[in-house]
Amino acid sequence: MSGLCNPRNRPGDERGEEVRGGVAPRVTVLCVGNLLLRDEGVGIHVARELLKMDLPPNVRVVDGGTEGFGLLDFIWESDRLIVVDAVRGGQEPGTLYRFRPEDVKEGRQLRLSFHDLSLLDVLKISEFADRRPETVILGVEPARLDMGMELSPEVARKLPRLIQMVLEEIHREPEGG
Repeated sequence: MSGLCNPRNRPGDERGEEVRGGVAPRVTVLCVGNLLLRDEGVGIHVARELLKMDLPPNVRVVDGGTEGFGLLDFIWESDRLIVVDAVRGGQEPGTLYRFRPEDVKEGRQLRLSFHDLSLLDVLKISEFADRRPETVILGVEPARLDMGMELSPEVARKLPRLIQMVLEEIHREPEGG
């Protein structure tokens, strides 16, 4: 299912509608994870809920699955990037996270879903190419990573709040604007 997005906002679409003072930034909500490993699939559960909503036309929701380099086009075509994933930060299961790539210290790697390479590596490549959008990462500490498609109770309870955090980011004013 990776790479699916809301049909009105596929890669290459023009920016969103006119807004006060200019054109709305292209916002990509990149939901990643492995749906077959319970809480590892939380990003995909978020994508499914967001795709049911009437989001602004400049917002693209992408089910990134477990892709790595395959997501570069989605990242590079965005002005703002909101990543949703399971984050193993060593806290209690169900703990919610919000951070920016630059908040992660060198040598301390929060574990994210990208299997072949880390999300931070993909973002470093984007930065090196001078194509990294303003980025925020939202996630939840997983409780269970065994085979299964249902979220653990700890993560399922946090799903509505995680979705609300994504909506808040979508409607947040861009930095410097």
